[in-house]
Amino acid sequence: MRMRCAIAGLFFALLCSCSPVPETGLALARVTPTTARIDAGLAAVTVEPASRDRAVYPLPRSLTPLLPLWQAALQDAVTRQGIFRPEASRRVSIVVKVLEFSLSGKILSVFARYQLFADPAGNPVFSADIMSNAGLSSLATGVTSLDDPAVATQNRTQVIQDNITQFLDQLEAFARQPHGAGPPRP
Repeated sequence: MRMRCAIAGLFFALLCSCSPVPETGLALARVTPTTARIDAGLAAVTVEPASRDRAVYPLPRSLTPLLPLWQAALQDAVTRQGIFRPEASRRVSIVVKVLEFSLSGKILSVFARYQLFADPAGNPVFSADIMSNAGLSSLATGVTSLDDPAVATQNRTQVIQDNITQFLDQLEAFARQPHGAGPPRP
């Protein structure tokens, strides 16, 4: 019996000493529901790199695995914000083009163009260019490239979450304007 207790105690100590698995999702912890509404349902959310001729700097390979996480976090945040009317007959889509994802000194920068398109897509109904910056943590000392695995995930998460939060604020301001309540009719 003592042997079982000792083994169980060692196992428990081992579990407690292991560091937790870092969160890989980019979901925002807090999203404030809004009273402003856009009279359209959300059809789709897309996050993709900008074309080479539009990107500020060449986008790093390390951005690619972040795009689906960014898209899921944005979809979740917009849903929790409640700015769109799911029951509306008109549909809109959010398209995000990442124009910059760069490291300069100890500053990680993200520049993205968020556009709201009425379906079928034509000219954007709303567009916002959002720039976010985050300082690298002390864990990332000596990092010279975003493709370097030493860049802490928390910095990437922070800068992308800030970018999404700024977009939500601008989208809410757009919805509060008289013309922002609904996309133009064809």
